[in-house]
Amino acid sequence: MNFFGITLDGTDLWLLAIAGASLAWLIPHRLSISRERQSSFRAAAVKFRSAVLGTLSGLYPIPAHWPGSGNAVDQTLRAAFPALQTAVTEFKDSLPRRHRRAFDQAWFIYRLGSDGREIDKQCYHQYMGFSSPDKVIPDSKDTFHANVSNLLSFAKET
Repeated sequence: MNFFGITLDGTDLWLLAIAGASLAWLIPHRLSISRERQSSFRAAAVKFRSAVLGTLSGLYPIPAHWPGSGNAVDQTLRAAFPALQTAVTEFKDSLPRRHRRAFDQAWFIYRLGSDGREIDKQCYHQYMGFSSPDKVIPDSKDTFHANVSNLLSFAKET
């Protein structure tokens, strides 16, 4: 058989048919795997968002019940930590590998601040609103909002 100037014999046609059949099976298979991953991620994202928003209700997105005294916010966030840690660990597994390092960094900054140490596990001083005459300290509520928003940005709804 002559096909666009290429002469194909019986063996070539069989190999071409096998390759075509393989592609006809492989393409829908890969698409179904992609759809499954997307639906799994969406379910995990919804679960993560609801866990974070439920755990931090009253503090995020609007700090309507922000603890008033000095270290009360520390106690509140320490009490919320186990539920958040569970949600973060479960959600991290559903993230694409290329986003996991950034997600780990966002979780680190939420619980330890940008200059924190891993050995501390939890340190919420960045949310306590300390003041210093020689250094401008950002608003603790705004810092908290930004850090939680950064965590939730990985579970953005698509």
